Amino acid sequence: MKTKLMTAAALMILFNTAGQAEDILPNAEAGGWGNFNPLTAGGDVVLDITEERKEEERRAHEARAEAERVRLAEIARIEEEKREARANDIYPEIYVTRAKVFCLYRDEPVDLHRTFSYYPEFTGWHVIQTYGRGDTVMEIYHNGESIVNEGKSDGDDGQDNNELQHKYLVEGERYVIQVYLQSKTNRGSIILNVWAQEPLEKLYDPLKLGLAKKFWLSTDDYDQTHFTTTFTPETTGRYNIETYSADEDTVMEIYHPDGYSMVASGESDGDRGVDNEELQVKYFEAGKTYTIQVYMEDFDNDGHAWVHVWSSYWSPLNCSLSKKCY
Repeated sequence: MKTKLMTAAALMILFNTAGQAEDILPNAEAGGWGNFNPLTAGGDVVLDITEERKEEERRAHEARAEAERVRLAEIARIEEEKREARANDIYPEIYVTRAKVFCLYRDEPVDLHRTFSYYPEFTGWHVIQTYGRGDTVMEIYHNGESIVNEGKSDGDDGQDNNELQHKYLVEGERYVIQVYLQSKTNRGSIILNVWAQEPLEKLYDPLKLGLAKKFWLSTDDYDQTHFTTTFTPETTGRYNIETYSADEDTVMEIYHPDGYSMVASGESDGDRGVDNEELQVKYFEAGKTYTIQVYMEDFDNDGHAWVHVWSSYWSPLNCSLSKKCY
C-alpha cells in the first residue's frame, strides 16, 4: 500500500512539472528544446565555440603551411648554391665510373700534387684508393677539414705503398681529394679511383660500374661459401674486377658468357689486389653478361667481402714508376 501511494505521488509531481513547463513556454513546439541555448537565455551574446575552434585551426594550418613554404624555399636556395658551386668548382671532378690517371714529379712544382672534387650520388660507404708503384700520400677534406684519421695520410693501406681510405660520405656534399708523393719519392705514375658500396637491398641486382656489393662468406659448407653476381658493360673495353675485405683472403672466378673461366690457371687466388685480395683486368664486350664468383680461400675465416668493377685508361697491374702507363 505504501508503494502504491509513493508511485501516485511521483506521478502527480511529474504532471504538475509538465504543466508548469507549458506555462513557462506557452509557444514552445514539441521537440523544440534542441533550439534552446542556455548560454543566451539571459540575453548575453556568446560566440559559438565550434566556430572559434574552426578559426583557430584555420590560422594554425596557415601558419604551418607558411613555415613549410619557408623551409622548402630555404632548401631550394641551398641546393641552388650547391649546384652553382659545383659548376664553378676550381678542381676537376672525379666519378665512380672512371678513375683519374696522372704522373707526379717532385722536381716540378706544378706536378707536386693533384687535387679533385668528389660529389657522392648517395649516402654510404666509399673507398678512395690509389694504384701504382710509387709511394703516395692522400688527404680528403670536407668543409675545409681533413677526414683522414691521424697518421693515416701515408698509412699504406692499399697495395704496396698506395693509399686506401674507407669513409662514410654524404650524398651531394663536396669532398676534396688530394694525392701527392711521399717525401722520399721523386716521381710516380698514379691511378686514383673511387667506388661506392651499394645499399644491402640491391645485393642481388647485377653489378654496376663503380658500385660494390658487400656480402658474407664462410668456409663452412652449411653457410654461404660463395657469392655470385653478373656484370653487363655498356661499352666494349678493358675493365678491372676487384675484391676487397678487412682481413680476409678471397678467391675469384670470372666466367665468359660462353661458360668458360677467363681467369688464368692458378690466378683465381693470385693475390694481386690489396693484401690477399684479387684484382683481374679483363676485356669485356658491350651487351654481353659476365658472371663473377667470389669465395673464401679454403683455410681462411668467415668474414665480409666486397666485389666491384671499375674502369681506367691505365691498367693498375702495369702502372709503374715510369712516366708512361698503359
